[in-house]
This record gives sequence, C-alpha cells and structure tokens, in this order.
Amino acid sequence: MTWFAQLFCRVSALMLMWCLPSLALEGYRAELNIPFSTVDGKTLTMNAFLPEQAERPAPAMVYFYGGWWFGGGAAGKIEDVPGWDNFTKRGAAVFSNQYRLGREGGFPQNIRDCRNAIRYIRQHAKEFNIDPERIACTGISAGGYLTYMVTLAPEDFDDGGATKGLEGVSARVCGGFGYVGPTDFVDAWERSPDDTVSADGEKKHRPPDNNIYNDYRPRLRILFHGMTPETEAGRMLYARMSPVNLARKGTPPLLIGDGEKDLIVPFQPGRVLHEKLRAADADAVYWMTPGGGHGYPGGRGFQEVLNDFLNRIWQPAQSK
Repeated sequence: MTWFAQLFCRVSALMLMWCLPSLALEGYRAELNIPFSTVDGKTLTMNAFLPEQAERPAPAMVYFYGGWWFGGGAAGKIEDVPGWDNFTKRGAAVFSNQYRLGREGGFPQNIRDCRNAIRYIRQHAKEFNIDPERIACTGISAGGYLTYMVTLAPEDFDDGGATKGLEGVSARVCGGFGYVGPTDFVDAWERSPDDTVSADGEKKHRPPDNNIYNDYRPRLRILFHGMTPETEAGRMLYARMSPVNLARKGTPPLLIGDGEKDLIVPFQPGRVLHEKLRAADADAVYWMTPGGGHGYPGGRGFQEVLNDFLNRIWQPAQSK
C-alpha cells in the first residue's frame, strides 16, 4: 500500500469517527470508553448514552452483553442494546460495560466487574444526571446470567468486592430484566455431554465444540479455572455462582425470559429460577416466548408485561 493510500485510509477512519456523534439517537449524547474499574492490571471501560435535556435525574439501564462469557463487547451505540427503544421512550440513560472474558474472566470475576460498573454509575450519578435509586440492568444469554446475579447477589457477595475508588458504594439495582441465560451451573454440568477424551492412555479434555448440543463442560472448566462440580469444593463453588441459589425474599424485582425452543440454553432454566423466587415470596415475573429460540423475548402480550415491569421499577421514590 502506498503512503498516499495509507494516509487516505487513516483520514477516512478519522472522518468516520468524527461523524459518529451525528448518528446518535436524537436527544441523546454518547460518552464512550469511560474507565470504571482497574483490576489485575486491566482497565475496564463503559459506554454511556445520556438524555440531553432531562429535567430531573433520569432512570438508568445497564446492558450486559452475551457471548458465552468468551466473546462480545460493550454496545458501541444505543441501538445495539436489545429493547433500547423501551428504555429511551421513558427518558432513561443507557449504559453498557466491559467485563473480563475467557480465562482472565470466568466466575466470579465477570460478576465482580458488572457489579463494579453499577457502583461506578451510582458514584457518578450527578455527572450522568441519573437517579442513583433507579439503576436497573438487562442482558441476553451470558449477559442474562449476569443480570440475574447482579440483581440477586447480596451486598457482601464473595466476588472480590469493590475495586479501588469504589469502596463503600452499593452495587444494588432497582430491578433486572434478563433472558435466555443459565441459572444453575451444577444442573448445566450434569446435563452436558462428557468432554473427556483418551489419547495414548492419558485422560484429556477436548475444547468447546459449537456443533455439540449443550456443550457446557469444556467451557465451564475454563470459566471456573479448572474446578468442576465433581469435587465437593467445586460443587460448592458452582452452586454459589448459580442464580437459583440466591433466591430469597426481599431481592429486587426480576423479569426473566426463556425461549421455548432455545437450543443454546435449553430446558427453560429461567422457569426454575422463577419458581424458586416465587417460593421465597420474592418479586419475580416470568415469560417464555412461544416457539422462541435464543434471543430477545417476544410473542403476544410480552410488550405489556415489559411495560408494566419498567413502569414499576422506575417509579420515582415518592410515587412508590
């Protein structure tokens, strides 16, 4: 490539970056790559999409992306957040944060990162012009799981806690809307096919295979840093990191979605979580998309359920 072609490409890229704000949703401004936590030498960032003319502090929705906890990234524009229009029509601020992935992430590291994102947003509520008591979260798949955990985890949950500068700030949310996420890692392990292979008489474990149905085991070995529920300590860890075991009275409201024919996260694990929450007299709403796969909830009546949920969790304090 000639120097002129290289220069042209660099100038074109810069022009595209300068033009991005003009593509933002009308009435919203984007603040990108905001550092919110430094952990193990890695600085994590978030993107914020903020209503420009809010007359009072706005509610907030924090989006956790999916990708098997191995891939994905924070939403680069507000339209990348599933259901974004339901949030913006209520004048809500929308955030999306990074969390550590794969071997450097796993459990509880990714939970800690998402809870620290909530802490940072609350700590900076005045700068963002949001209501610190009306911060909710949402997510799909791996992000659905993280939504369940962030919503249900007690303040002293053993994920490593607040990183420097966020000490003493609450990670509590006013509600969560998660969908097509796993809820019980012990059950997921037991339902998953064996990943053990023999090579030259030595027992080994194969890598994840997207062509194998419900192939949790090789992924969970990595995400749990080599631990499995086949030992007592491993089973206890898997159980502690499972939303079904955090069901108790007094947790923030949770809207849970499954897809009836989801082949990525099968067996409607959200239904089991909902049943445990209702048995504990917790505030939980369940929706299964008829014929639905691994995606955003839908079907007749869902929009009304979502509207009711958002209106309820985002009521100003004086109206509750």
